[in-house]
Amino acid sequence: MTELETEETSNFPEKNQDLVHSISLIIRLCNDLGTYVAEQERGDAASSVMCYMREVNVSEQVSRNHINNIIQKTWKKINGQCFTKSPTLRLFVNISTNMARVVHYLYQHGDGFGVQDRHENKKQILALLVEPFKLDLPEISY
Repeated sequence: MTELETEETSNFPEKNQDLVHSISLIIRLCNDLGTYVAEQERGDAASSVMCYMREVNVSEQVSRNHINNIIQKTWKKINGQCFTKSPTLRLFVNISTNMARVVHYLYQHGDGFGVQDRHENKKQILALLVEPFKLDLPEISY
């Protein structure tokens, strides 16, 4: 990546604060949704789920739905920003966006990072990286 370093790429975070903020927001909120229960049991600091529950006086499920809506809106914002960046920055945008994708994927069914023996996460990772991809294509006769 150092070969690609230009003035445009070296100032990427400063010039693309909105994109960096959006990616950071997704990472934070996905982590909060995935780890909320375990963090509450440990007595950790309040997460966005708890803060919204207390701020608006709603149930955990309403709070989770609200956080999920924020995540979905933020993904739309990121996707729009990805298409407006210059070709020089495309690599940096892709790397940054992929970090948010990985985090969203890991916390999709709970804490897929801290609790590494979760069946759902193990199954997903095996399907993604190890098991062959099967295509069910219709037979074509010539």
